[in-house]
Amino acid sequence: MIRSKRHCQTVCDTPLGIRFLWAALLIAVTLSGCQSEEPYFRPNLVEIEIEQDAGEPVTEDQQRLINETMLAMFGTPDHPANPFPKDGELADAISPLTTFGFDVEKLKIAAGPAYRDAEGNQHGLYRLHCAHCHGVTGGGDGPTAPFLNPYPRDYRQGVFKYKSTFGAAKPTHDDLKRVLINGVAGTSMPSFRTLPDNEIEALIEYVRYLSVRGETEIRLIEYLAAEGEMPGSISEIAGGFPLAVDEEGIPEEEPEEENVVASVTYQWDSAPEQVIQPVSSPIDYSKPDSDSMRDSIARGEKLFYSKNLQCNSCHGDSAQGDGQRDKYTVWFKWREDLGTNNDDPAEIDRVVHQFMEVGALQPRTIHPRNLRLGVYRGGRRPIDIYRRIYSGINGGPMPAQGTAAGIGGNDVPDDEAGGSIRREQIWDVVSYVMSLPYEQLSQGPPPQQGSNYTPR
Repeated sequence: MIRSKRHCQTVCDTPLGIRFLWAALLIAVTLSGCQSEEPYFRPNLVEIEIEQDAGEPVTEDQQRLINETMLAMFGTPDHPANPFPKDGELADAISPLTTFGFDVEKLKIAAGPAYRDAEGNQHGLYRLHCAHCHGVTGGGDGPTAPFLNPYPRDYRQGVFKYKSTFGAAKPTHDDLKRVLINGVAGTSMPSFRTLPDNEIEALIEYVRYLSVRGETEIRLIEYLAAEGEMPGSISEIAGGFPLAVDEEGIPEEEPEEENVVASVTYQWDSAPEQVIQPVSSPIDYSKPDSDSMRDSIARGEKLFYSKNLQCNSCHGDSAQGDGQRDKYTVWFKWREDLGTNNDDPAEIDRVVHQFMEVGALQPRTIHPRNLRLGVYRGGRRPIDIYRRIYSGINGGPMPAQGTAAGIGGNDVPDDEAGGSIRREQIWDVVSYVMSLPYEQLSQGPPPQQGSNYTPR
């Protein structure tokens, strides 16, 4: 814990526009500690256990320093913008979250306990709608999470599966909004279409906040485990704001790795330039019975089983998701490592319980999609399926068939785009995938005629 007047002066001299708040928060943390009867953000003990298991332990004093740093920058679940609301002058101080680019007023609506004010406006939206699955900290470990399959998303990794951007890029604002409005088919994530738009927007901002906060914590844990010290003072860890942007509002240059918060925020703000623009589709999907569609389906079937794609290796020869089922997602990377580095069942069981004791959920392998059901978690529009094939599924074992060089659509020549197949051919695979629910195998055995026969 840094307590010196010299450090406080350094913090106060930072050009972040929050000079008073940094020093005041540090003093308040020093005097009052981190104990509170209010809900709190639970430390990421699983990530600390990963470092411990790798032989790079994080000491209790180091954990405390991380917790205090996180409190100063991101506040508490009830008070994200100001963790010390009763401390007079602090209540009027500029929040670090404002400097980080968050809409603090939206965060205040989403954070805290659920209630309606005198005007009937709903507050505590995240606690009301999301925390029972995703957890107060956003770790995907709420009280109902162990009973759900698949588990709710752990926002702290900064990894999102169903988005329009390529590879590991963050989702765009529209991606998050689409998930909130449509839900995720085949999971317990419901649609919140009936919520007013201002509440949807507040939840989007809060999810982004939980993710930036969680990924910042993970990076600090990893840095401290590897280097034995923090990347710098709080002002240096957050430093890099305001981010310089171009005419379209996209950050021009990524901050230094040591400027952890700015570096994470940069990835979110630059996500729009990573959106996958498909090449023009030669298929008219509004005419499913056309000759061109039938030809596209036939070509797509060959590609599905081809040596280049080998989609059947996971989705199965019958495309019922019964191929390879022994893979883990990034949220269970520690369990994946156990499977590759250890073949002793007793030792694996011991380590699994070791991780579950610090908050990890029971590991589960991921099952590929049964494509004959017509349930697509990332969306059922042709463009949604195109993007899943092109980019793969971030955090899961489904690989990308396209490259970052080809996301510009028609503006990028095929000879520069790369990828396992030409981008136009991806539309044929889309056609085949979308046809699978209507094949005879998907419809089941024909109904039996007789006295009890009921036509479909």
